[in-house]
Amino acid sequence: MTGTVPPREAQLEALRRIGHIPVLIVGGGINGMGTFRDLSLQGVDCILVEQGDFCSGASRAPSRMIHGGLKYLETGEFRLVRESAAERNRLLCNAAHYVSPLEMIIPIHSWFGGVVPALRKFLGMPAKITERGALVIKLGLWLYDLYGALNRVMPRHRMITRQDILREIPDLDPSLKIAASYYDAWITSPERLVVELALDGMAANPGNIALNHLRFSGVTGNKVELRDVESGEIFTLTCDVLVNAAGAWIDRVNATASASRRMIGGTKGSHLMLDLPALAETLHGRMIYFEADGGRICILSNFMGHVLLGSTDIPVDDPDGVVCDDDEVDYLLGAFRRLFPEVPVDRSSIFFSYAGVRPLPANDASDPGAVSRDHSMPELPPEGERQFPILSLVGGKWTTFRAFSAEATDKILGHLGKRRSSSTVDVPIGGGAGLSQAAAATEKLLSAIVRDNGLSRHRAHQLVARYGARAKLLAPALASGETVLASLPEFSREEIAFICETELVLHAEDFLFGRTSVFLERPLDHAALNELVTAIGSVRHWDDAHRAMELERLIERYRKIHRVDVSALQNPRPLFV
Repeated sequence: MTGTVPPREAQLEALRRIGHIPVLIVGGGINGMGTFRDLSLQGVDCILVEQGDFCSGASRAPSRMIHGGLKYLETGEFRLVRESAAERNRLLCNAAHYVSPLEMIIPIHSWFGGVVPALRKFLGMPAKITERGALVIKLGLWLYDLYGALNRVMPRHRMITRQDILREIPDLDPSLKIAASYYDAWITSPERLVVELALDGMAANPGNIALNHLRFSGVTGNKVELRDVESGEIFTLTCDVLVNAAGAWIDRVNATASASRRMIGGTKGSHLMLDLPALAETLHGRMIYFEADGGRICILSNFMGHVLLGSTDIPVDDPDGVVCDDDEVDYLLGAFRRLFPEVPVDRSSIFFSYAGVRPLPANDASDPGAVSRDHSMPELPPEGERQFPILSLVGGKWTTFRAFSAEATDKILGHLGKRRSSSTVDVPIGGGAGLSQAAAATEKLLSAIVRDNGLSRHRAHQLVARYGARAKLLAPALASGETVLASLPEFSREEIAFICETELVLHAEDFLFGRTSVFLERPLDHAALNELVTAIGSVRHWDDAHRAMELERLIERYRKIHRVDVSALQNPRPLFV
């Protein structure tokens, strides 16, 4: 488990003194950060830079599934399914504070639908599945159970009669024939997991640096230029290997390094959070995995007391500023109405929306859903004055990041003439150290925090739910008393100060959207945002002008994701769309 890291100012000062680094990683999403941690554990000196906050691209916009990839069986990607199922099981062990088992329910509307196209796809022939019947799904789940057998931690699949599933989830479309149940997993805080990977890496090799709000600005000769987004200061250094983990921006980074080559064919995935608490309650912690119009797979689950609905799959050329468009809202709400025909829903039900661009490999496929979610590492060799290779991390998905990072690390070690010294297979991530899916370890942790710091058991449970075993590091800072925020009573000034000082929080946005999930739990009013900025400003020593700027930035960001007018934030009342 990691402790604190040097403040940003100290890291920038260290960066000024570094003339050469073996590995420079561009991009602070899940693939880049996983590689940063793995290299650090091998004792390799490296720097990671991210132009925004950590986990601010597609890694912050997932369906929150940690899954083996049931749908990849249709395209015969058996290696990917096997790897995904194994990595899912490992995350349930290594990140038990954020990753938990999740029951998946598949409503089925026919007995034999999709048999012929499924067979054609299995044989590598062109076909499009628009309906999956009970026979096809049963066979797929049987294979899925086989691939998940390694380190099995969850039950096998089962079929549920129409009568039973309508008793359990009575609002489902009554025209269904049967349903299936199987288990995957879900992640509550992808943003925090990425931050904890950064902290792990810096603790494993204290000279290593992971810095947000630091932009890769190009290559001049054999030197790399980095620019501090805040001050404009430029840093130059050389490296032996440049790892391009910029996700949907990979092609742009390569072009900036004078190494143009099309690698990315990104697709946008959008999600809605619907304020339907009664329906969310009937889901009882389950996710529904269902077919939308045309056979595309969508998901629906209870998340933070709201209904999470997703996702779309739309090719995009420009990954900047993507939002959930009106056409996507219509598509997703239409899919919802077919699944729950009697549940009233419209745009006023939308509590929150988000979108991200999947960094899929460049392709000319007419069906984006048919593009492989597997990963690859195309390499651009040294060229001209640039004496180092560029290794691009293309594709991949949340579930398999550790395996992808391990492959990238092994390739980088080969470039450096080094060998792997340890595996990350069984290494806990951040606050997952010492915890598991069993309750005993968590109860022991809660008791120790209460005993050693004088906190209430309720407060200790709140901290452990947010930070896992890292709550042991935070609790002593709260032992002398806390000043709870009036408009955001889930937090105290002392807790906010600790997170800002130890987890590289530069902006109020970093804290609200990258170190906590409170913005997903309930609407926040102007008073809450203002009080949060004031609390962070006291830690960061902001003057009045800077606090006003931070509040304006926070309001604008909040407006975009909650689909509200900025004017609505000027009044101290809850924010709904």
